[in-house]
Amino acid sequence: MKKYFVLAAAVIALAACSSEEENVQTWNGEIRLSYVNVTQTRAGQLIQPDAFYGGETLDVFIYENSISPQTTYDNPLKYTTNEDGSLTAPSTQYYPQNGNGVNIFSVYPAGTATDDEIKNKSEISFEVSENQTDDEDYKASDLMVGKPDGNNPVEKTASSVQLKFWHCLSKINVNIKASDEVDVNDLVGATVTIYTGTNAATFNIEDALGQRQGKWVTALESQGQTSSPFVIAGELSASGNNAFVGLSAIIIPQDIPAGNQFIRIDARNQTSYAYSLPTIVNSIEFDSGKVYTYNLTVKKSGLTLDGASINNWDDAGSVDGDAILTP
Repeated sequence: MKKYFVLAAAVIALAACSSEEENVQTWNGEIRLSYVNVTQTRAGQLIQPDAFYGGETLDVFIYENSISPQTTYDNPLKYTTNEDGSLTAPSTQYYPQNGNGVNIFSVYPAGTATDDEIKNKSEISFEVSENQTDDEDYKASDLMVGKPDGNNPVEKTASSVQLKFWHCLSKINVNIKASDEVDVNDLVGATVTIYTGTNAATFNIEDALGQRQGKWVTALESQGQTSSPFVIAGELSASGNNAFVGLSAIIIPQDIPAGNQFIRIDARNQTSYAYSLPTIVNSIEFDSGKVYTYNLTVKKSGLTLDGASINNWDDAGSVDGDAILTP
């Protein structure tokens, strides 16, 4: 039996070599890019669960690895994602003819940074959408950074260079069910709102370019706000057994004071329920690249937390609890 495994391995090796040789023979020096699947962007809540949708647009910045570059690129280059993991360039891009490698950096969503901001390693501002009910507004809030899965600079190669993406912000998942004392029909179409300290941050390009992973955004304090900023996650739709389809929203990584109202459900019958952050510590920290799941039960007395989890987006875990009826 072992002979067959050896033979099969040899055939696979020969096929791989043949494929690589054919790849090199048909290559004329163009830069080929693909991406490593990103871990959940709307985890279990339907939007790009483990990869980009086809047709999404990324900004790609390519620079010759030289103090005095002879080859320049029309940055940002707007690459389009394909469902097979490949990226389509707006036009064919080539490695420098002098043999130098290139440095590659990508930002999603497109339009976040300019070429000058990347070259000058600037700090730029970024805001999440106040209303993420629409999928496009949710995706436009999901700031991600992509860099070669190996290291920059990338040497001239016929192989596709894989970009790995990291989530820069935090994600909140909200799962809701109705207790026996609450009519589930009263909650259908209810609006779920997440209250935060700020919806704005600075994005540090120098840190993002230099670190493989790290905290690349800093929350900006709200100026002149009479109430907390908020993000609308969407409207509840029933999924059976007194439960609703889970909702998600992107928020700026930040510390939110303990005791603050965090999640609110406004039903169409003018009834509201709220969940406030626990007071065991002074504040709750929401970290970059993590998803926080809150499992809430709606009771007449309010929103009860059934469990919480915090994971890297990567999963940041979940929290259970009750939603309290608010005046």
